[in-house]
Amino acid sequence: MNTYKWLFGLIIAAIAFPVAADNATGDIMLTRHFTGLWEQVNQESQGISFEIVEQLDDSRVAVAYWYTYGQDKKSAWYVGIGPYTDNHADLDLYYSSDVGFMQDAQPDNNPVTRIGTMRITFDSCNSGVVNFDSTQAEVGSGSFPIQRLTSVMNTYCTGGMSDDMDVHATHGEQRVEFTPVREGMNASGHARYEDTPGSTEFEIVVEGLPDGNYHLYTGMEERGEFAVQQGYGKMEFHSPMETGKYFMTFDPRGLDIEIHDGSGPVLIAADHMSGRDDRDQGGYGDDHGQGGNGQGGSGDDHGQGGNAQDCDGGMGGGMGNCMADGEYTEIQVRMNNTGFLPDARGEAEWEMTNQRVEFSVEIEDIPTGSYALLVGGSEVGTIVASNMHGKVYGRIEFRDPEMYGMNYLDFDPRGQTIAVMQQNDTILEVDFPLE
Repeated sequence: MNTYKWLFGLIIAAIAFPVAADNATGDIMLTRHFTGLWEQVNQESQGISFEIVEQLDDSRVAVAYWYTYGQDKKSAWYVGIGPYTDNHADLDLYYSSDVGFMQDAQPDNNPVTRIGTMRITFDSCNSGVVNFDSTQAEVGSGSFPIQRLTSVMNTYCTGGMSDDMDVHATHGEQRVEFTPVREGMNASGHARYEDTPGSTEFEIVVEGLPDGNYHLYTGMEERGEFAVQQGYGKMEFHSPMETGKYFMTFDPRGLDIEIHDGSGPVLIAADHMSGRDDRDQGGYGDDHGQGGNGQGGSGDDHGQGGNAQDCDGGMGGGMGNCMADGEYTEIQVRMNNTGFLPDARGEAEWEMTNQRVEFSVEIEDIPTGSYALLVGGSEVGTIVASNMHGKVYGRIEFRDPEMYGMNYLDFDPRGQTIAVMQQNDTILEVDFPLE
């Protein structure tokens, strides 16, 4: 019996269920969750063991072990190693020769020879294409499709940035301000990055731009288009994918962030977000704006379906019947300044799908410190405002089902007065709409 064929047969029989989620858009980024065995679909008992690894100098590379056969029908294998970006890895291909079974190590001997290149391009978490070009006559050049056979235990590939998050990472948040680049333009905005174990989020908000369509660039690469209406525009990315948001398949940290119109840049981020070299270590800073009812993720069963919002506004009825699959609703309002802190600004936002409900409040241009958040006259949490890249800013988030880094959403703000307090004074307030 052919041992290699027998091994692959066992693997195929053992995984009659999906090992990863297909991303229908094809817009993915390579992460450690692509590590696994990949079968050559059209060839007999051949394939690739693919890995995303971290080297001793902390750099990250892709490694591929190509298991195949020679013209003598005996086992042969090649090794590829090289950088990766977006959805593909570009590898140098090597071959080892003149080494016997269990041969003693010979430090001065180097039996490995570079024989060409290999590019592996993935179109989803479960499939891809390999192109190779070799100077070895027996190998030559060509291509073949591959499909996943195995994944690393307790990993689940989504193709998004959150797949590279460390499971021990803590909540982190960063925010940088936009500045106009054209003379006479009175526009502003910010970019915000947030990560928790298994989740990353990136948003941009702009104000004061003429109405129309604009493009987001990070690192000189376009990430998408958004509309500005009545001087306000917003764009949100999330990994894993969430309804109502773009799929986050890039890391904005350490890159230039720019907003362009048809003639070029109109807003640029004044600073770079830090932490790109530590992108799986939980971002930057502490739990900014996450005071109040705790950080979530532990205790009770909120994360298992929670006490989700009832469609009629009450609690405990569940939200699975509130919206159809794929539908998304958002309520976003600016808070009114009461005059106690004349420069203070705030925004409250409600988001709901058939999978989740989120409520958040942001405040800015206030002194550093703690601010109580009241909903319908009852205190529901504390917003911690701190200096972030030269701007004082605070944010608090609530979610049902509960998620690490967010407070549990056990109230419904719709139709109630939202107020932000500095000690006994109301600095911002708004009557939050029902829809």
